[in-house]
Amino acid sequence: MLAELGAVGTRILANSCANVLQKRLTGAGIPALPVNAGVYLVLSVVMIPAAFSGGWHWSAELLSYACCVGICGAAGNGFLVAALETGELSVLGPINAWKPVVGMIGALLLLGELPTAAGMAGLVLTVFGSYFVLGAGQGGFRFRLLLRRDILFRLLALVFTGIEAVFLKKSILLSSVTGGFLIWCWFGALFSLIGVALGRVPLGTGRSLRRRWRGVLLLALMFGLMQYSTNAAFQLLPVGPALALFQLSSAVNLWFGWKFFHERDMIPKIAGTAAILAGAALIILGS
Repeated sequence: MLAELGAVGTRILANSCANVLQKRLTGAGIPALPVNAGVYLVLSVVMIPAAFSGGWHWSAELLSYACCVGICGAAGNGFLVAALETGELSVLGPINAWKPVVGMIGALLLLGELPTAAGMAGLVLTVFGSYFVLGAGQGGFRFRLLLRRDILFRLLALVFTGIEAVFLKKSILLSSVTGGFLIWCWFGALFSLIGVALGRVPLGTGRSLRRRWRGVLLLALMFGLMQYSTNAAFQLLPVGPALALFQLSSAVNLWFGWKFFHERDMIPKIAGTAAILAGAALIILGS
C-alpha cells in the first residue's frame, strides 16, 4: 500500500507543478510543440545510461506498442501544452476527470480489465462534477463551451493520453517500469520532433527556449517524475483506478490556478472538483 501511495502522490504533485511550468513557458510566447519536444529531448538524453541497466529487452510486439505510446503521448502532451497556453489551470485540470472513461474503455478492450458497478457510478459522478467546473463564470454549462480552443485542446489531450495509458501499461508488462519510461521518452521525442518539423514554428523559438533553459530543465524534471511514478502506479494498480487516483491533482490545480494565476469564479469550481474527487473515490473503492 505504501508503494502505491508513494507512486500516486509523487505523480499528483509532479503533474500539477508541470502544468504551472508549462503555462508559464507558453505564456512567455514559446509555442507548445517546441516546449513539448524540448522536454522529451532532455529526458531522452538523461536516460541513455538507463538503457544499459538490463531487466528488459526489445521484441516486435513491444516495438509496436512503443510506437503507439510515442504517437499518443506526443499528441496528448502537445495538445495539453497548447490548451494551457490560453486556458485557466483551475478549469483545464478538472476536465482531466474524463480521462478514466477513456482509460477504462481502453483497458477493457486491450487488457481485459472489467469496471465494477461502483466504478461506473464514479465515472458518472466525475463527469457530472466537470459540468460545474466548465460552467463556472459562463452562466452555466453550454455545449458550445466544448468547442472553445483551450477546452477542445484539453479534451483531445485527455483522449490521446488516456489511450496512451493503456498502451504504456502493456509496454510495462512486456518490459519493466524503467523500460516503459525509456519507451515513453525516446518515442515521445521522435514523434514530437516530427510534429515540430511538420508544424510552423516561429523564427527565434530556439533562442527563446535557450534563454529559459532553467524552466525547461525544471519542467523536464517534473515531467520525468510524473511519468516514472505513473509507470510505477500502472504496474501496481489497474488502469481505471490509477487514473481515478490521479484526479486528486485537480484539487492541486485548483489551488495553483488561484494562487499563481489569480483565476476567478472559484466556488462552482470547488463544488465541481469535490464531485470529481467523490467519483474518483467510488472508482477506487469499486476496484
